[in-house]
Amino acid sequence: MNLRKIAVPVLALALGACASNGGYQDADQRDAQLEPITVRVSGFGTYEDASRDRLNTRKRLLARRASQLDAYRNLAERVYGTVIYGSSTVNDFVLRNDTFRTYVDSYIRGAKMVAVNEHSDGVVETVMELKLEPRFRACVSKVADDQVQDLCPIPMPRDNDSIGDVQSRGVDSLYYLD
Repeated sequence: MNLRKIAVPVLALALGACASNGGYQDADQRDAQLEPITVRVSGFGTYEDASRDRLNTRKRLLARRASQLDAYRNLAERVYGTVIYGSSTVNDFVLRNDTFRTYVDSYIRGAKMVAVNEHSDGVVETVMELKLEPRFRACVSKVADDQVQDLCPIPMPRDNDSIGDVQSRGVDSLYYLD
């Protein structure tokens, strides 16, 4: 009788200790379960006079470059955020001056250009995307927001991700790949 009172709890404890509860996962297994997040942004550029400057190759290239840089800036803002400085001047309970400055200082790698579209009104739009790998997401979840840029660089994609970087979308232009 006494042996049964001791043996049953010991046996139950031994079986319970050997069983997996499913709560523990290796970091690599957890990262493998996460899917990459694709961040897609647009950047815009234009030339001064749409009717006159459309024929000027230099201004068209500058507008395209401006749209590409704007897309990179938008991508950096989406991934790492924006620092905003603000200042307001109040005199006699009346707002006299209100200024804001934004600041983006980031390092982006692995972004790909999806499309470059030149609209009829002279606006050049560049669409870019970036895959955020699970290991980047895991790092971001572990560090403070103000340390993400320093401690969590965007890793290069592991797979071949260079297929179809630029698409023409049927636009009649000198600067598109067919």
